[in-house]
Amino acid sequence: MQFEACPDCGLDTATNADADLPRALTDVAARWGGTLATTDVADLRRRPAPDVWSPLEYACHTRDVLAIFEERIHRTATTPGQQLGWWDHDAAVVDSRYNEQEPVLVAEAMAANARRFGQALADLAPAQWDAEAERRPGERFTIRGMARFVLHEMVHHHRDAEQQLEATSVERPTTRGAPFGRPEIEPAT
Repeated sequence: MQFEACPDCGLDTATNADADLPRALTDVAARWGGTLATTDVADLRRRPAPDVWSPLEYACHTRDVLAIFEERIHRTATTPGQQLGWWDHDAAVVDSRYNEQEPVLVAEAMAANARRFGQALADLAPAQWDAEAERRPGERFTIRGMARFVLHEMVHHHRDAEQQLEATSVERPTTRGAPFGRPEIEPAT
């Protein structure tokens, strides 16, 4: 999802101007932080099925996507056209024991990674946004595309986590009708 609307989460990253991406990234990281801070740890660690990540695993993945793609943006800005390689995110879930990590630390690291990623984008010269690299053979990304891909990952996986948590009837702030799944506190009745 670089420039088209996602049929699942509805995010259309093409509607975000380059200059607005750093703020969008930190906003979504803050929403993740709210989810991780207000949800019971057992619910965050619960996988709905053996082959589906838990909300905490989605959060760790999102945290790491920010760090990995920040490094890829620096590499691409410095040396366009290079092969970036494939990150085995499924192996990372197991190898890094995502589901055993502390949610508050994951939220803090995600927020820090979002700020660094946003700063990396803000530091780009206008021409660098179009620098290209290859993730896998035939899969080319511009820096602009990488930034939008990361925003989509953050939003889409937050939606995945929220839907899982709602399915387990956890009482938390709702995300209905909010842009990018932004929590809205419902008035007490």
